[in-house]
Amino acid sequence: MPELLSLDTPDWTLVVWCKDISQSQRQFDRTLSARQKNLPATCLRFNPALHITDCDSVESEYQILDTPVFFENKLYEFDFQFRYFSGEPMVKHRLQAVEDAFHFSRQSLRGSINFGNDVGWFKLELQYHNGEKPHRQALSFEVFPTKMDMTTDIATIQQVIDQHYPLLRFSFAQKTDQELARSKKPHERFPLLWIAQFESLRLELEKGIKQILQTPHSRLLPRERKYRADQLKGRLSARLENAVVTAFAHQEMHRKYQLNTKALSVDTPENRFIKMVLIRCTRQIALFVSQAKKDNSPPENARLSASFFEQLDDWKKPLERYLKHPLFREVGEFDGANSESLVLHHKEGYAKVYRVWQQLKLYLDVFGQHAGISIKSIAELYEVWCVLELRRILLDDLGFTESSSKIAPLYKKGMEKQLHEGFKAAFHLQRDNIKIRLAHEPVFRRSDQPKAGNIYSWITHQKPDILLEVELGNGDKIRWIFDAKYRISPDDNATDYAPDDAINQMHRYRDALIHIHQADDGWQEKSRPVFGAFVLYPGWFDEEPSKNPYQAAIEAVGIGAFPLLPDAKNKWLRDFLIEQLGNSSKPYPTATPDYYFVQEAARISQTGMALSKYQDLTLTMTLGSGRTKEYLEKFRQGKAQWYHIPLQSTLNNNMQRAAVREIKYCAFVVHYPADKQRRIDFIYEVRSVRLVKRKAITDEQAGATAKPKNLDKDYWLFELGNARPLVSSIDVSGARDFKLRLVSVEQLMKAGNWEDLANHYAFLQNT
Repeated sequence: MPELLSLDTPDWTLVVWCKDISQSQRQFDRTLSARQKNLPATCLRFNPALHITDCDSVESEYQILDTPVFFENKLYEFDFQFRYFSGEPMVKHRLQAVEDAFHFSRQSLRGSINFGNDVGWFKLELQYHNGEKPHRQALSFEVFPTKMDMTTDIATIQQVIDQHYPLLRFSFAQKTDQELARSKKPHERFPLLWIAQFESLRLELEKGIKQILQTPHSRLLPRERKYRADQLKGRLSARLENAVVTAFAHQEMHRKYQLNTKALSVDTPENRFIKMVLIRCTRQIALFVSQAKKDNSPPENARLSASFFEQLDDWKKPLERYLKHPLFREVGEFDGANSESLVLHHKEGYAKVYRVWQQLKLYLDVFGQHAGISIKSIAELYEVWCVLELRRILLDDLGFTESSSKIAPLYKKGMEKQLHEGFKAAFHLQRDNIKIRLAHEPVFRRSDQPKAGNIYSWITHQKPDILLEVELGNGDKIRWIFDAKYRISPDDNATDYAPDDAINQMHRYRDALIHIHQADDGWQEKSRPVFGAFVLYPGWFDEEPSKNPYQAAIEAVGIGAFPLLPDAKNKWLRDFLIEQLGNSSKPYPTATPDYYFVQEAARISQTGMALSKYQDLTLTMTLGSGRTKEYLEKFRQGKAQWYHIPLQSTLNNNMQRAAVREIKYCAFVVHYPADKQRRIDFIYEVRSVRLVKRKAITDEQAGATAKPKNLDKDYWLFELGNARPLVSSIDVSGARDFKLRLVSVEQLMKAGNWEDLANHYAFLQNT
């Protein structure tokens, strides 16, 4: 493994290895190049300042490396090689897993860390004794993503999530921290933010308290006390002298006299305020520790290290020690300030504590570079952002409105905020007679479990990231699954493809989910309710001139992927949704689900079987001209055996092959010269439908009066079976143009004229 980093100090040398980061660097370079940015440098921060022996003799707080070194999902080995030490050096981190990764042997403290999807600043604290004194040295560096830009993509994701789900992105303890930017949006009282803010301000708070203890503020306060005559000293007022003389005259020697004086006192509103700050901070840390230990109870939740709790205890001890100082024993309880205090605003020490307290109250309002907090992994945040981006596209680009604008509230799980999953937290949208339910992580259970709904997973639970359920005006429902994967295919090429295993998972979802319908005979009929399953992944494409590499698969089998990024137009996903659901410029094609059932991906059946939407789909059309009398007479008598129609006629009418293959019956508009009527009298069974060349159709089958001109043209050849007469003829009077509709047998039995026939697959036809 090549050396990525070597730091040489008087006490130790740090060497960092990784198997190979060149692929991560190339992918990160492609990611930033697409956004017209260059690779960032790696900044190593040291606290306290560190003396690097191969640089100069000056201690430095940071060191800059020319290229990014640390990336997500890479395994790094850290080796601290000590020259001088006493005892056993150790690494301190709030996560127990990080501390456990390091092992000291001989003169080397070595450990391996994989940052997973935790991006941001990683802080490693080294504790050792060099024989003279103990040392605590913190080393911090930034872990970069490879598929996104930290300053644009990830910042946008966090901003969008904050708008809809404030505090959701903050995590109790991850490997890395995010530096928090200034925000004017107020937050609810949230312990994670408070403790992160306190960590960045505690040294300033302690410095202010020490200054106050050295020069505490005091003021002359009125004091009323009663004294006996022999205790009175100094010059007395004339009134008091008269009172004493009168008392002596009446032999009242034990009488006491009230004396009003002024004395310096530290029991001032300002000192009471300082005492209140110490009490509140101490109490808040204690509550945080109590809750953290409860959430960290072993064995399943033991993530936090003992040193993390020791650190919190170290923060609390000096505050408790300050409260025991004699100054605060003389100070009473703070009951609020009646007016602004110049002491709190301007006097040294007091002004410092006052500013710290205001920042602790405001949380993020004044967060700066030195304040950070753990953020949930970018994979988790990307998944939530994908849900919100789908919602945005449906609202902004497809013209839907939210039928219920209330966003499901978060719930508190331990020290973190969590998002409700499943249909309880689904977004409900509507446009005209189309209703949409957009659910995050719905759970589909086995059919033998309660509250499983109508969709089940027969063997194991299934939990896709996103379910988009569309309910049409007639009550039919169309469903698509989207699964957010914060990954790109590891193949080292210039094209961002979705990982193969993610695509395979889409096949699993569509195959595993089963819809159960209670038939009229009581039998449970099973069907597959998912029309398509698609991966959402952070790939970068120029979508305007190019075509989605998964478009062919999406059209053919309903499985594929869409790249989705905050800093991209996401045109391919938007166009797909518009194609399926329409928008203001492209009206929705139909009020029935015919549009979906005629698509090629929905027509895939088991080998040896065929699928159809309608069990009695009937082709009704007029007979062509140029037919022999014998041919036409067979249609008038219900004895016809063959009918052919040019393939071009169906293409001109946009009839897709799936609809033609589904036809079970035919009914023909026939002209009756005797009564000068055009009507439909019979329904024919369709024995077969074949696509053949014109030269393969015999004269008997065609019934043509003239020889065809182009024998190589393609024709649909219908073989007709038995015919049954209609109860009443259907009148098709009026214009003699070519008429074609796809209807049901039930409609033919009830119709009186052509206009009574409702046209199935109307969006496929021009007539």
